[in-house]
Amino acid sequence: MGEWSKMEMKTLPKDWQVTKISNIHPPDEFIVPTPWERGTYEYFQNGNVNVQDETQVGGSYSRYNHPSFKELHYKIKNVLEQVMGEKLYPSYYFDRFYFKGNELTRHTDRGACEISVSYHISSNLDYDWPIYFENEAGDRVSLTCNPGDAILYRGCDLHHWREPMKGNAKSCFHQAFFHYVRADGYYVQHAYDQR
Repeated sequence: MGEWSKMEMKTLPKDWQVTKISNIHPPDEFIVPTPWERGTYEYFQNGNVNVQDETQVGGSYSRYNHPSFKELHYKIKNVLEQVMGEKLYPSYYFDRFYFKGNELTRHTDRGACEISVSYHISSNLDYDWPIYFENEAGDRVSLTCNPGDAILYRGCDLHHWREPMKGNAKSCFHQAFFHYVRADGYYVQHAYDQR
């Protein structure tokens, strides 16, 4: 595990698994009032929006391919290509608002999430709420971020999870997730994912 600032632009070693990136992008433009909605809202290029239950984190509110994150999805791709030294294709992105009691259960991601970024936008929690990662060897690390920080990780390879969020009825934690695949990698067929 490593930690670096976007401004350092250091090259990742070939065997990297998870690393924290400080100040990858100011979050101000993405901070919105706490939503009352729950479920998943899927935004499609033709303007249609599909609403369904949030199946990964019940009781949360998520937005799949919300237009406000499209530009940042590509900006982050460009940063990652520089530090990884390889070409990536975007697959998809989404953001999620977590509320009191929400838990991200231990899992690995589907093929469209070969290279993943968890970007912290905002929180009104009075404590740090870590995300945990574990590799096949059983090595475990927990990481926390400030708004504007991100965690780069291998979504298909590492188990990751969050314990149930503590707080009160007004507690909220907002994250965005940006996913990519390697242009010459095993999951390239998931580029420009449409689910």
